[in-house]
Amino acid sequence: MRKLIRSIYLFVFIILLSINLLAQSNNNSIENPTCKADSAQIMVLGTYHMHNPKYDSVIFEADDVLSERRQKEIDELLNQISKYRPTKIAIESPYKNRVWQTRYREYLKGNYKLGRNEIEQIGFKLAKRLNLKTLYSIDFPLRMSGFLSIELENPPVKPKKKTKDNVAKKPRVLSRSEKILRKSTISEYLYRMNEKKNFEKNHEQYMKMMLPDFEDSAIYYKADKVTNWYKRNLRMFSNLNRISKFNNDERVLLIVGAGHLKLLTDFADDAPQFCLVSPLSYLTKPNK
Repeated sequence: MRKLIRSIYLFVFIILLSINLLAQSNNNSIENPTCKADSAQIMVLGTYHMHNPKYDSVIFEADDVLSERRQKEIDELLNQISKYRPTKIAIESPYKNRVWQTRYREYLKGNYKLGRNEIEQIGFKLAKRLNLKTLYSIDFPLRMSGFLSIELENPPVKPKKKTKDNVAKKPRVLSRSEKILRKSTISEYLYRMNEKKNFEKNHEQYMKMMLPDFEDSAIYYKADKVTNWYKRNLRMFSNLNRISKFNNDERVLLIVGAGHLKLLTDFADDAPQFCLVSPLSYLTKPNK
């Protein structure tokens, strides 16, 4: 009889232990046991610019994120990222600029129609879903030339060349990245962008700028441009520190252009006050 009772107790103990372990595995994305008590969790989610601003060094044309297909994929992405349960959402917008925060408040009131920008499609929708009151701007929009956007006049509009009506324009050939996007879900595409091997490959362009240009008499011209790129990202990281509370209950999500991934993830990984969380465990891994 005693053996039977012991067996029952043991069975119940194993069941309860299994349930506890399962619950812990499901919550690993929230309570990270590797994070120190005085550090803030941070996830850097690199994205493409969904509204096609055409101001990056590489022109990338996304398909319409407002299409029915892409809107379903945005909902899927939000379901995935919301499991991280961010307490703050940081965005690639100038620090102390309140434009997006004002728009977000109007969106919550039902007075603002969302556009194609990833700040709205991911940031606004996710913040509303999580009942967050605001978003946090952390960018320092320094150009690689060393100028701020406000220091530059809009370039003059060049007159369009006249073409004969009967001459058809050649369709633009999609780049490899654009073709991959069109075959992928948004979550799958963001998975690719946030893989370390891919964002490190993307960062190589800045290192290649260190190669000497013997036709240019200014020997540090390109090095200074890269210096300004690092300066911008360092100031963005400084602003991330300004908005964060350093305890293990803080979970910051930064939504940022994928070109910033290499530097910002390196800074966050090196900083003892942050605990870096990879977005890959939340996103859909594409089939190779």
